Amino acid sequence: MSWVDDLFNKHKLVRRLLVFWCMALVSTVLFVVYSDLSVVTTSVASITVAVIGLVATAFGFYFTSKGKDK
Repeated sequence: MSWVDDLFNKHKLVRRLLVFWCMALVSTVLFVVYSDLSVVTTSVASITVAVIGLVATAFGFYFTSKGKDK
């Protein structure tokens, strides 16, 4: 299973896909929600903050695990 080990450990595929997924999710949500400002309510703003919190968690995981590799 050398190729699996290379894919996940050497090339850091999982961490990079996680960061890409979070960036795409936040970009899509922010574009869809804030393209029409009349629909922004308190609940929409709360959900947006929750999504941004997801991204902050993903980036924190990425940089914490990146530091362990060195």
